Amino acid sequence: MPKDQRSFYRIDVMMPCSYRILSKLEAETTPLPFSPDTKYIEQYFMQNLAQLDEQINHVISQINQKSSILATALTAMNSKINFILSTIDNKQLTQAIPQRLVNLSGGGIAFNIEEKVSPTDKLDLLIKPLPNESPILVRCNIVKITPLNKESSGTMVALSYENLTEEDRRKLVYFIQAKEIELAQQNRRVEP
Repeated sequence: MPKDQRSFYRIDVMMPCSYRILSKLEAETTPLPFSPDTKYIEQYFMQNLAQLDEQINHVISQINQKSSILATALTAMNSKINFILSTIDNKQLTQAIPQRLVNLSGGGIAFNIEEKVSPTDKLDLLIKPLPNESPILVRCNIVKITPLNKESSGTMVALSYENLTEEDRRKLVYFIQAKEIELAQQNRRVEP
């Protein structure tokens, strides 16, 4: 089978999906645990938020040189946001994963991204197909990169899961089957 084809049934669906792009070196030096718990997932994806917080604090310190009143107000707002984030429990955090249109299968996934990627990069993917189950954190290999169009700077990336556990694959297959049944029921209602 050609490398750009995925096994299992594929379906286009909106679902909670977040990702991080890693270079080949980053992927080699930061392996994912075999069975990441919720705390690990939260800390791993909150690193982006921590980096953003550092940038905000740096900008506030620069603003402070011109206007201490504005800097004080921005610091207070930033502290309030940090407090609110610290009070969010894990269940609420996983509900905050952005919804994204994906082409999903039990063997891989494809979706649009704006960032530049190279075929040697890896993507760490956080998806939550089933609302009452824990999210899935999996490292993915890039199978194919397709530019979208001339008007958009984005690309479509096709990914294959790397070391997906059987439990997580079961979640994906169950989700896909449920969506197939839902689609079939909708089609029956439409047909006269």
